[in-house]
Amino acid sequence: MKKHTVRWMVLLAAAAGCGGEDPTSPGGDAGDAAIVGDAPRPIPDVAPEPVTATVLSWNAAMAELGTITAVVESGDDVVVFGERGMQWLAGGAVSARDARVMMWRDAASVPAGDGSGGRWVLGVDGAGRVWRVRDRMTLEDITARYGLEDQMVRSVAVLDESRTVFGTDMGFAIADGMRVLRWNDPSFAMVVAGSGRVAARTATGARVFDVMSQRFVDYAVEGASAAALDAEGKLVVGTAAGALWREQANGALAPGAPTTTGAVRSIARAGSNLWMIAGGSLGVFDATEGVRLATGVTVAADARLVGSGNGSVWVLGEGRLSRYALTVDPRVQQWEQEVRPVFARRCTPCHLPGGTANINLSRYQFWVDETAGIRRAVVDMRRMPPPPAMLTDEERAAIVRWLDPPPDAGTPDAGTPDAGAMDGGVADGGPRDAGVTDRGPLDGGPRDTGVTDRGPLDSGPRDTGVTDRGPLDSGPRDTGVTDRGPLDSGPRDTGVTDRGPIDSGPRDTGVTDRGPADTGPRDTGPADTGPRDAGSGFAAVYPIIQRACVSCHGGSGALNMSTQTMAYNNLVGVAAMGGSCGASGLLRVTAGDAMASLLYLKIRGGTAPPCGSAMPRGAATLPAADIAAIRAWIDNGAAR
Repeated sequence: MKKHTVRWMVLLAAAAGCGGEDPTSPGGDAGDAAIVGDAPRPIPDVAPEPVTATVLSWNAAMAELGTITAVVESGDDVVVFGERGMQWLAGGAVSARDARVMMWRDAASVPAGDGSGGRWVLGVDGAGRVWRVRDRMTLEDITARYGLEDQMVRSVAVLDESRTVFGTDMGFAIADGMRVLRWNDPSFAMVVAGSGRVAARTATGARVFDVMSQRFVDYAVEGASAAALDAEGKLVVGTAAGALWREQANGALAPGAPTTTGAVRSIARAGSNLWMIAGGSLGVFDATEGVRLATGVTVAADARLVGSGNGSVWVLGEGRLSRYALTVDPRVQQWEQEVRPVFARRCTPCHLPGGTANINLSRYQFWVDETAGIRRAVVDMRRMPPPPAMLTDEERAAIVRWLDPPPDAGTPDAGTPDAGAMDGGVADGGPRDAGVTDRGPLDGGPRDTGVTDRGPLDSGPRDTGVTDRGPLDSGPRDTGVTDRGPLDSGPRDTGVTDRGPIDSGPRDTGVTDRGPADTGPRDTGPADTGPRDAGSGFAAVYPIIQRACVSCHGGSGALNMSTQTMAYNNLVGVAAMGGSCGASGLLRVTAGDAMASLLYLKIRGGTAPPCGSAMPRGAATLPAADIAAIRAWIDNGAAR
């Protein structure tokens, strides 16, 4: 977004109790003092029943991700930001990394900033810059697109289906893909947003800006420690004393049930749920029952929450990331815990979005849709995954258990997914309709067995169906032998052809005169003296490199792979060089981590590499078995 498209607006908060129209405001009061409701609903005397929060698997491959400071969901994929840069996880395994930025503040999945109607994954770095993840692979600085070069961006949130909010040191900005509007109010550095409203915690409570009415409202709450907007767009404020306040229909705040466990440190909306951290506990707020704490879950002292659209919540604390849900479909839970880890280890080279197999299996529903094909390829024929990525007996058994659950567990539905389950397998916690139709009171009389009265049975002899054909002709039967006349009894022609006398002369032995033998010295050439592995380690993959790479990476250039020894020494643990690849911070081969190895990222196919061109340049993608062999070699430690 160019600067001349940015419209400046400065709305200053009025003092409490002051009305008056701000001449700079496009359509409303600059600020209103909110009145706390004088007739709050009673606080329940009995603590509500606790809830069960189930931990969800999200890093199935158990990848080492380092310290994490922000997280975003993009469909079923997870994007984490932290000390190792941006890391994109698909199917529970890391599919891309960009380590150019290693300090992050916030992140969100927002409406696309170009007005295309899609969505962008954005991250806000420690320097206040805004980055977009392009093509699920690389980072792109787009601070200028939003006209925020002169701002220190602190946070990012979604206002509605078409607009994004950025909190800055000077205020906040709202972008709709065509223009950016800005307001100066430093209290909105850390924004929360939703339903067309922007909110932030202040020194005296909380402040809310309604975009449609262009009005600010201040809420005085003593000891305010956290604020959020719930699924209805109503303000919720927690305090250091453990109290909870919620905005009512008349715009005033009313107290909710105390948490009884300490300060409310973080609140996050997740679908229709409102999660919070109270003291060291995780809980959910129910407008009727108050705060219900999760049993057996404790969180770090610095933990904060990030809500998910499917109702689950991310807990981010001490650089670690966990995910919880209230109710989980047991079939989805089994897939998450047992099958997804197998997929992450064995199947991701071919079955991620855009993978070489052209069958995306990164989501639970895709496994449901492909149940028959998976059973045939993995269980019956055992041809998947292709060598060298073989399944262990335990891994194959895990897939079989999911494909063939016990009778009371149900089977994967190949049709429409259960409408009572949210995306990602997190189910609605309410009672489920069992599908029984109310047919009215049952008739207590005898049940109609469905036998039709056909009248008295005819007891006469049954017609056997034999047709009377008259008396049989008992005369001799014609055998069908044809009279061909007397046989010719003369001698038979044997068919031997007279070839004349055979030449019995001596045979030519066929000895060819080859001339004198070349007795000159043979060119032995220099031998590769590096250590050779007869059938494992680098020796197993170097023939692939010889076929695909040495024609370009031979005796010239920085990456010489003309011999096995030179190739190994120039690949393993060596930083990428030149242009954008040199700036990527990646190694050519990172032992034990193919997804952090530029060699693998360039040859895997399906998605663009993080820098430079895909390899082999100008040629077809390597066969899936070759790609899998190189990945397996790297992930197993890149042995010499």
